[in-house]
This record gives sequence, C-alpha cells and structure tokens, in this order.
Amino acid sequence: MSSSLSSSNNPLSMQIIAHRGASALALENSLKAFEIALAQGVYGIEFDVHFVNGQALILHDTNLIRTHHVNIPIHRLLPKHLTEYQILTLHEVLTLINNQCLVNIELKSTDNLPELIMYLQELWATGLIDANTVISSFDHYLLDACQHALPDCHFGGLIGHLPKDLAQYAVSGNFDIVAVASDIVSKALVDDAHANGKRVWVYTVDDLEEAKIFAQWQVDAIFTNQTDRMLNQFK
Repeated sequence: MSSSLSSSNNPLSMQIIAHRGASALALENSLKAFEIALAQGVYGIEFDVHFVNGQALILHDTNLIRTHHVNIPIHRLLPKHLTEYQILTLHEVLTLINNQCLVNIELKSTDNLPELIMYLQELWATGLIDANTVISSFDHYLLDACQHALPDCHFGGLIGHLPKDLAQYAVSGNFDIVAVASDIVSKALVDDAHANGKRVWVYTVDDLEEAKIFAQWQVDAIFTNQTDRMLNQFK
C-alpha cells in the first residue's frame, strides 16, 4: 500500500481522510466521490458498511431517504435497487481503490456477524484488505469480534464523547486509533493517546480554522468532506 498509518512529517500538518469519499463534490459513498478523492491524492478514504442479507453495502443510513429520496430500508434492497441507485458493495469499492490509499471501513451494522466475519476473511485472503486496512465502528463489541478474526488489521474505536479516562478505552480495547468527534476532542485526549502509542483521528472537520487548531494539537488525521480545501492547507 502506498500509504501507512504514519503521521505527517510536518508537526503542524495532518493527514487528510476523505469522509465518505470527496463528499462535498459528489454524493457521499458514491463511485464519483471515491474517484475524485483518489484523483486528489488523499491519505485515506473512509466509507460506511452495512452487512445485510449477505451483502456489504456502502451506505451510511439505514434507508435511502436522505441520500436518494426514496423510502426503501436497507434490508429491503433488491439487486435492481442497487443498480438503479448505484449503491456499491464493499468488494467493488476495495477493487476500485486497489491499495492506492489507506482504506477506513466503518462498520455500521450487521444482521449476521459470523457471515460478516467470513466475508472479511475472504477479502483478506484475496488481498483486498491487508495489514494497513483500518476497521472502525461505534460498536466496540463488533470491533472485538473483528479483531479476533483479523488480528493483523488496524482498528479504530469511534467515540462521540470525551471519556473521563481519556484514551484508556483505546488501550483496554487494543485499538490503534482514537477516533473522536470534533466537538468534544481535547488536547488532553490527544496527548494521552500519543503517550499511550495511539493515533488520534478526528471527525468530521470541514472548518479550516478548527482544522488548524487540531494541527497545532498534533492530531494525526482528520475526516473531512472538504478534501480539496484541507489538502491545499495541510498536504
């Protein structure tokens, strides 16, 4: 893979991860959003996965109302819907990216955990995910299951709060990355994570002045919809 989990060499810079692809320029989690992000030369691309009915679908929500303006729950999606609404599968996205940048797979949900684990192991066997792939989730029990099955991947424990013990949740969970919301991250959390050998990735950062503060705190990477703006500043 051309990129790694290393931080930028510039102490006042950060790595830029395309949040659901270059989603300020194209529909989130779409082929176009991923193609643009790749062309921009981002450090990594993050996208959402629901494993439902035996398929790993690239969608954030549990229905298509917000993104496609139709009220179809993901568990009722048929093959014709995937074609009509151009909904990608995890295999298709990984094939497109083809190790050109870091991949962050955010697992949103699964209706069959053993089947999901087998699916991910098959992707590992074919090389579509590897030791530089990051698997993240707000569901830390789900991450635990993935860690046991794919011990050589990297893992990011997503949180939307500021823990009173700072980065210790990542230490106890054996997560490589503290993945934290931009409105609650603190310099103390960043410092504690680094002291414990953990990287800090912050979501979702679209304000340039906010991003500059995070760079001063030595945040390792930010997830952003505004990939072009952030790359101009920090790449």
